[in-house]
This record gives sequence, structure tokens and C-alpha cells, in this order.
Amino acid sequence: MDDSVLRRTLAIAVDAIICVDSEQRIIFFNDGASTVFGYAAAEATGKPLSMLLPERFRQAHGQHMTRFAGTSDAARRMGERGEIAGLRKDGTEFPAEASIAHIRTEQGLVYAVVLRDVTERRRFETENSELVRDLRGAVAARDDMLSIVSHDLRNPVNAVKMLAAAILRTGDAAPLPGEVGQHADVMLQAARQMDALIQDLLDVSKLESGRMSMNPRPIPITEILDEATEMLRPGAEQAGVAIRLAVPARLPAADVDPDRIVQVLSNLIGNAIKYTPRGGHVTISAEPTDDFLQVTVADTGVGIPEQELPRVFDRFWQSKRTNRSGAGLGLTIARGMVRAHGGRIWIESVPGTGTQVHFTVPRAARPGRAART
Repeated sequence: MDDSVLRRTLAIAVDAIICVDSEQRIIFFNDGASTVFGYAAAEATGKPLSMLLPERFRQAHGQHMTRFAGTSDAARRMGERGEIAGLRKDGTEFPAEASIAHIRTEQGLVYAVVLRDVTERRRFETENSELVRDLRGAVAARDDMLSIVSHDLRNPVNAVKMLAAAILRTGDAAPLPGEVGQHADVMLQAARQMDALIQDLLDVSKLESGRMSMNPRPIPITEILDEATEMLRPGAEQAGVAIRLAVPARLPAADVDPDRIVQVLSNLIGNAIKYTPRGGHVTISAEPTDDFLQVTVADTGVGIPEQELPRVFDRFWQSKRTNRSGAGLGLTIARGMVRAHGGRIWIESVPGTGTQVHFTVPRAARPGRAART
């Protein structure tokens, strides 16, 4: 290649490219160097390289250059050495990264330096660091608030639950006057809903902060499916929805925290019942897939429009078609708990036909295979 082509290419490079002789005087100063340092090439050529460094670094830098020339290293690249400081013509300092090479020519030793101004990157990193610190502070403040509020709310909520239950027990011995029994039942249901909402808020906070405890152990997945199904069956019967369990006769054990997976299933089956019309049905099934078990909760309900599917796991989000009951945290919690087990969860739905929610959990270690860590 013609030397003039190479020289012109180096001249227009964005990074500062500087060449100095054995006495560390500048012999080449490209356009990028002019932009970074503020000197025209004519001003810089023939001047000592040290003028581009803060005075406190000049002596040490000159010694480093001399020692480098005596090494067998042909070059030291960006990232192999620490960040340095540059000095502009106007006297301002800036952070930089540099690569350096020494080349022996017929005219003598030449040092080639490629320098990059990292001011913007440093500013971006500082802003990001401050943002992360602020976000962590906000999350910690939120968690503290949730802990305090949930504790203060639970005391009166528990008092209402106990009082309403006591009134209803009184009705077992003697008829309650007027609509007292009905009102007490409404109070009890409302208090239970409030208690469930408080627990959901706490669960979301723990999942997002990584403080949700998981105690996985080998357990037949059918035991978990049976427990969750029977727990939701009375609600399904009251809603006029059939609930079915369809699993193979012999299904591998899972390596899960059974209480957490029951909670996941309760959310999914509860949603399926809520959005399935009377006369419909909800089916819970499971099958092995490689190192996982895939569980599916399928309903014959109203379904979810395609444009809403990407948002169903968002906190507090609810479809405009729903009656807005609950806080919209059930699927968020389910996703967090499934992920905490190393599994994944996803939804398939056809409006007017029904919805299928699938999630995977790890199988218990099989003979001859290492246990999950």
C-alpha cells in the first residue's frame, strides 16, 4: 500500500494517534489528536510528549517510556494498562486509555501511541453507578415500608377476622338477629382478601430482592398437584366449573419447595376458575421433559387477546376485560417462584377458546446423575 494512503488514513482516525521519536518529541499528530487535545498538528509537532500530560505525571511517564523501550514487548494495548490522564491545551484534564508500541526504524526508535478520550464513558458509568445506588436505596425503602405497613395492617385485619369468625360461631348456637350473620360473613371474606393482598405484596418484594426462601427437596409431583387441586375444588364447584387432574400413572419426582409450588398452582388454578364460565372446565396436567417436569393448567375460559399476552406477568397489570378484583400480582409471584426453582413459565391463549399456562420445574436427581446445585 502507498505510504500516503496509510498516512491519510491515520490522519483522519477518530482516536488520537501520536508518534514520538527516541527523545519523546512529537513527529506525527493526527486530526483525532487535534480534536482531543486542542492543538493543531503544526503546534504540537516537535514539542515534547510530556506537554500532553498533567505535570505531576510527566517524570514518571518519561521513565515508563524508557523502560518500555528496553522490554521485549512490542506493544501494550488498551485494557492492559490502567487509565491515564491527558491535558488539553486549555489546561483541563481528562481520563483516557492508551495503547503504545515501540518500532525501530532506519531513523531510530519511534513510539506510536493511540489514545482514546473516555470522558463520556466515565460520565455515563458515574451516572449509572449513582442511578443503581438510588434504585437500591428506593428498593430498600420500599421493602422497609412494606414490612412496617404489612405489620401494622395485619394486626387490625386479624382482629376483624377473629371478630367476624366469633360472630359466625355464635350463630351456630343460636340464630343471629337480622342480617348480622350475612354482614359478619362479608367482613370475614374482606379481611381474608386483605390478608392475601398483604402477603402478595410481601412475596413480590422478597422475590425481587432475592430474599424469598426456597427449600427444595425430592417429592412426587402428583402429591403437589393433588393438594393444590383439592384445595381449589370447593371454589370451582361453587363457580360451576369442573376441575380435572390428568397425569400419567408414573411420573418422576420433582426437586422443589412443595409449599411454593402449591402457591404457584393456587394462583394459576384460581385464575383459570375465575375466567372460566359456568359449565366450563379446568385441567391440570404434567409430563416429563428432559431434566424437567412440565405442568400445564388449561381452561375453557374467555382467553387473553394476543396483544395483552406480553404484559400478563407485569406487576399490578390486569386486563381491561376483568372485574379488576385482586391486585394483579398473582402471575408476577408465580413467575418469580418458578424462576427461583430454575424453571420457566409461559402462556398460550385463544380468545373465546381458553388459556394454557405452562411451567417447568426440575426433576429430582435420577440414579447415576448428579443432584441439582
